[in-house]
Amino acid sequence: MKSNVTLFNFDGAYRTQNFYQNNQYEWIDYESMPNISLFCEKDSLRQIAEKINKLNVNGIYFLGSGNYHYMSYVLQAKIDKPYTLVLFDHHTDTLPSPSDNIISCGSWVLESLQHLPMLKKVFIIGVSEEAIHHIPDSIHNRVVLYTENSLQSDLTTITKSIIKNISTESVYISMDKDVLNKKDALTGWDHGSLQLKQMMKMVKALIQFKDIIGVDVCGEYPINPANEYLDDTKLAVIKNNRTNGVILEYVKLWTRNAERRRKLLHA
Repeated sequence: MKSNVTLFNFDGAYRTQNFYQNNQYEWIDYESMPNISLFCEKDSLRQIAEKINKLNVNGIYFLGSGNYHYMSYVLQAKIDKPYTLVLFDHHTDTLPSPSDNIISCGSWVLESLQHLPMLKKVFIIGVSEEAIHHIPDSIHNRVVLYTENSLQSDLTTITKSIIKNISTESVYISMDKDVLNKKDALTGWDHGSLQLKQMMKMVKALIQFKDIIGVDVCGEYPINPANEYLDDTKLAVIKNNRTNGVILEYVKLWTRNAERRRKLLHA
């Protein structure tokens, strides 16, 4: 995977952060598009996709708040070889959409399994204990869940098991920061209990042992004129900026190291 950095500006969240500013990055603006938060009509989704049709999915993408996690669907639709999605999220995002003409931040994983032929399986890590009830029968055999309580045991053994059970060489990683505890991130959704260092330990192993074809990150705190000067908002920005910086720098480092190893093996 390359270390290209792209930021999608839906809500202005990244204007309040600076984690990306020492990197070369591309800024793609959707802030003027109406009616795309939480739910997005398929016509609007096509317009969004057209704006990035020249992008190579092989990079690191920051999507904004979890309201726009469906952008992961758009990015994965560009993948042209069999792959597995590894999703760090406190929610399954497999709920049926209220309409066939709408994709949502809560339905995009279901839509991906239904409509992206290259996607073979989804591993969802850090979900709530009730998550099993949110998986439709039609995709039950293509989704593997690791609940937040199950991750409290031997994380090294769990990580090895995940990697062993991924049947494809290629993996796409998606991270929603609501999977993390509130010491490491603050989002507009309820949170899980995973620690940032635990998540990054698993991400490192995936990069070491699999061909990572793309990474995306979401879970920014929703900022608006009514709350932007509140202490809670300022604290959320500080935490999320720090965590985004950790994710970006370590993913870049581990990716470079993995590329060097592959080149040496094929020299």
